[in-house]
Amino acid sequence: MAGKTSAAVPSTPSKTKRTKNQPETVSMDVDIQESAIVSSPRRRKNKKAKKPVESADSMLNDEAYRTVELKQVSGGTLTHEAIVFSSDSTLFFLAKDNAVAVYNVENAEMVQSIAGDRKQGDQAATIHAIVADPDQSRRGVYTFSADCRARLWDADTGRLISEWRLPGGVAVYVVADPLRSNAFYCAMRQAPVKNQTLNPDKVKYTVTRLTLAEDGSVQTEPLFKMSGAVGLCVRGDSQWVAAYGKFRVVLAQVRGSGQVVQHSWRMTERVSALAFHPGEPVLAVGDWRGRIMFWHCVDAELLGSQPSSDRRVTRHAHHWHAHRVNTVAFAESGTTMLSGGEEGVLVLWQLVTGARAFVPRLGSDVMGVAISPDQAHYAVTLRDNTVKILAAATRGLVASLQGLTFADSSQPRLARALQSNQFTTGLVVHPTTHHVVLNGEPGHLQVYSALSDRHVVSVEVASFNRTGGSQSRQPHVDLVQYSSDGAWMATVDSRASAECYLKFWNLDPATQKYRLATRIDAPHGGVSALAFQPPRAGHPLLCVTTGRADACFRVWALQTRGTDHHFWTCRSTARYREQFPRAVAFSADGSTLAVAFGGAVTLWDPETCLTPAAVLVASAQTPALSGLAFVGESSYLAAWSSTRLDMWNLLTGSVWWTLAMPLLAVTVHPRIPLLAVAALQASTADPLDASLLLLSPESPNPLVALPHPTGVEALAFVPSSSTKRSSHSNAKQLADPLDHNMLVVLTPTGLLNVYGANDNDNKEIVSKQSSAVAMSSATFANIFGKSKTAPAAAVSSTAANAHVRQAMRLVRSAVQSAYVNAPYHVLPPVSALYDQFVTAQMHPTSLDTIVTSVSEDAEDTVMADAENVEEPVVKSRPATVDDLWSEANADFIQSICSGFQAKTN
Repeated sequence: MAGKTSAAVPSTPSKTKRTKNQPETVSMDVDIQESAIVSSPRRRKNKKAKKPVESADSMLNDEAYRTVELKQVSGGTLTHEAIVFSSDSTLFFLAKDNAVAVYNVENAEMVQSIAGDRKQGDQAATIHAIVADPDQSRRGVYTFSADCRARLWDADTGRLISEWRLPGGVAVYVVADPLRSNAFYCAMRQAPVKNQTLNPDKVKYTVTRLTLAEDGSVQTEPLFKMSGAVGLCVRGDSQWVAAYGKFRVVLAQVRGSGQVVQHSWRMTERVSALAFHPGEPVLAVGDWRGRIMFWHCVDAELLGSQPSSDRRVTRHAHHWHAHRVNTVAFAESGTTMLSGGEEGVLVLWQLVTGARAFVPRLGSDVMGVAISPDQAHYAVTLRDNTVKILAAATRGLVASLQGLTFADSSQPRLARALQSNQFTTGLVVHPTTHHVVLNGEPGHLQVYSALSDRHVVSVEVASFNRTGGSQSRQPHVDLVQYSSDGAWMATVDSRASAECYLKFWNLDPATQKYRLATRIDAPHGGVSALAFQPPRAGHPLLCVTTGRADACFRVWALQTRGTDHHFWTCRSTARYREQFPRAVAFSADGSTLAVAFGGAVTLWDPETCLTPAAVLVASAQTPALSGLAFVGESSYLAAWSSTRLDMWNLLTGSVWWTLAMPLLAVTVHPRIPLLAVAALQASTADPLDASLLLLSPESPNPLVALPHPTGVEALAFVPSSSTKRSSHSNAKQLADPLDHNMLVVLTPTGLLNVYGANDNDNKEIVSKQSSAVAMSSATFANIFGKSKTAPAAAVSSTAANAHVRQAMRLVRSAVQSAYVNAPYHVLPPVSALYDQFVTAQMHPTSLDTIVTSVSEDAEDTVMADAENVEEPVVKSRPATVDDLWSEANADFIQSICSGFQAKTN
């Protein structure tokens, strides 16, 4: 169902002057069609005229990356519309946002995804209703979408058969006419203007009968109007249509002459479900009190031929549910009624005998139930985005389908995600399984495979009473983090009250389930950030939490008693100027702890936490930081807020560059120096008009930029295959920025958009060759032969890289200093220093000159006395380290050349 969306490198920034101590700053109004990036070059002595805007190719120094495309769309909501069975009862259809997913009834495996030729992410194509084609000669499905179109698809091939333009607007709550195959009853409303917020209680609907002709024409027959309609049903004889809103029920008789007689009732209890009995003149009405009222009113003689309001009718109740009734359905025979609600129980009513049967413990609220045409299966949709297929004869489970779960599906998903911040954990990638972990139903975490689009498991962090009826006591998981080996999980859960718990979970190798090891009540009065320390030999595992209310951070240490008893204790507490910490991160080797206090980044020794080793402040106007992360295994530290991203170079202790723009989400790769940023365009206030940027920590110029018009809640890099861990790897040495990795984007509607490198674009990176290399790789290839492994791309010239120039000054004095013993996250990549290090220690010598000199007198060189060979060198040798290296290198190369000459002779 994934469309193809690709984007190349955006255009380059224009240049502006920067003051002496001002970092390189980039303010971006991201527009893929016309990218406007403003940056400042480093200070120069002579002023130069402003250069024109450079091309996209020159921005990256002729480096070309493969384009990034949308690989697939996972997740989404499976149950926002009712399940529909095919006419032969072998398939069932689900409206999955912008597509129809076709599943096999016996195993719930997807057999087809019908999306058509549409632009991926276009919200105007959202499907509002699906109806099975009653034609027995084919397995088809009708779709009614928000672009005011109806379409007929072949469910076996996914081919579009016919398409109709609906003149009345958007069709919702569509029900097939029981007597005519090409006729439908629906509620029509006008299509909303883009970015328009609709109040569902005030939206005006027109209940209409549609006839879709084979020639593409549409006949509409308006029946009656109603505000805030939320449901529609049609009787089997096609003469009665019922609709309901919150506190109103409308029953209309449709006569053959086209006359419509409308009857309406105002209700004291809120209505939640409607259904016609297939054989008796009864309308079943479910309400929020848990009652199913049978109205004996479907009678033209009883109601009369004139419209009426609140006419008295005979009613009797079927009452078992303690809370709201969400769905009511009748079997074809009329002897059995099915109902479900907030109890998570499917109730089967035997209407003749009055007996009841139950299918309990379904796991979540029952939102809908559908009966297959052959009456052999029940399809139950649950609030946690689960579909269960039950056998009608035995009431046993036949198949189950689980999607992404949401905490409260009763509210609009978009409004819930944007206002209540449901996904507080973001996207956390499990270190061993590479599944994404995020918020699920109340008190739970869900583990989901974004690459295979499958729910893996749901982890209960905090329990609650599902039938209590009050949502104020429902727990919510605020944070989750894993240790680098996945053996430990730390969670923070809270309730609407002041309750808050920090929990440490240990993975049981036998069951592969996490067991609670330690619970800390009310830590800090609330936890704002959480991070595990990477393992260090000889040191216990540490975890750091930052407080919302006590203005300090705490270091928790793993303790062991005996062989199998593990628990966590508070090891130390630290604070900085009574400011509140909001973010925390460890370096790749675990030797440095970074904590954000307001707009300042403090660096600590996690073993002592006595005083900060350094305090990094970009400027006095820096807003309070919301996130910190060491970028891969490099020397860069990213610090960001909602409007600014600062990239710190820990070698120089300065801001390397700054990105000033509205930010939605930031994520960094744990191994390679690469980060992804989701940002809003500064020219728009639409929270869905976002862009994705892939950046290297060395430059603010995006490696890849592409639009993402469906909004962004969280980002994460997910390995698509086994990726080897390489120290000091460089982003520019990758063939593409997403080599063996996928970028997973969580949208406010619960979709997981998976981006990866374009497989059809095999461009290889072309890097600028260094002009100041004393001993090139070609020399080693001539001596030792070509390497069996693919050579890494050459790094750019160090003359233009202040980072490498400063690092080289440290390397030259490495023998006399303790710099080489520093934590490796502050060291530059070896690939950037190797040639310069060799040049500083070995004088460059032409190999051809040495070979020619040795060839003239090879025999004398082999037979000469050692003292005669070394004596001239000793007399003229200055007492410096460089000359000692030169002597050793000369002897080494001379012996190699002698070996070659001996083989030649």
